[in-house]
Amino acid sequence: MTETSFDATIGIMTDNLIFRLKFRQLLLLRQIDLEPALNRAARSLNLSQPTASKLLQDMETDLEVQLFERHAHGLTPTRAGSVAIRHARQILADLGRLRHDLQAVQQGLTGTVSIGAISAPLHEIILPILADLAEAQPDISVTLHVDTSHDLMEMMQAGRIDLAIGRPVEGIAADQLIVEELAPERLVIVAGAQNPVLQDPPTSLAQLTGARWIVHTTPSPMRQAIEAAFTMARLPLPLFPVELTSIYATIGLLQRSSLLAVLPRSVFDLFSKAEILRELPVTLPDLLAPYSLMRLRDRPLTPAMAYLSDEIKRRAIGLSDSLIK
Repeated sequence: MTETSFDATIGIMTDNLIFRLKFRQLLLLRQIDLEPALNRAARSLNLSQPTASKLLQDMETDLEVQLFERHAHGLTPTRAGSVAIRHARQILADLGRLRHDLQAVQQGLTGTVSIGAISAPLHEIILPILADLAEAQPDISVTLHVDTSHDLMEMMQAGRIDLAIGRPVEGIAADQLIVEELAPERLVIVAGAQNPVLQDPPTSLAQLTGARWIVHTTPSPMRQAIEAAFTMARLPLPLFPVELTSIYATIGLLQRSSLLAVLPRSVFDLFSKAEILRELPVTLPDLLAPYSLMRLRDRPLTPAMAYLSDEIKRRAIGLSDSLIK
């Protein structure tokens, strides 16, 4: 079979599948993910259990895979089922955005865009854009999620966000992503302003081996960078760390304890002016890759997404220029 005939065959199979799949089946997949018992999922969608069972069986027949393991306590998705649930969520999320965008299509540059970002670019890139957007493009609706790179990748695969500002992580193939490097992220070791360690500040990691730390949860790139710094210095990793995903919870805990943490310099600068945090004179090796603007390759850019993408890249260029100066 030639490449052209193979592509044509795949196209016909895809078209046939589109015609057979029903939106109720996609809704049922999403609901089973939330309520892994068929009777409860059916009731939430105002379906009878026999109807829901038939929808599920028809979908497995059309897809030629088993989507769920049936057992006494409910349903457990197979690997194929997890993939189907992810795509169902993405399709339904796209439909929700389509409805909103079509309502506003006659009003110029409009639409909905969901952005996910790690904390480092939040104050220097994302928030200034959102502030200007209210005046420059008031018909663009934006939802912002701040989380770790790992969680952002999961949200993007599930169709919950369109654009992510973070770093690629394991679990999503590189060929599925369009990645555009934005800016470096400088890390500093910090303590709360009342931390006793500031009375005689350490100047090396070796002096901090007995300290307790607040760290991001695994597999955060920031967590990996901290652990790599200790490993390169041939030091034991911090014992009994407190694991958090929230930068602002980290700052609150630093104020109330003798714990240490690593923060992006852009975040630290905001709170150092308020004399809440202090930087320790310990230099960390530059182990963290620059953060990037990412989106799924198979998700076309809407005009609103393209506008925000351009604004993000423009501000990142300005930020890099200021760092060089």
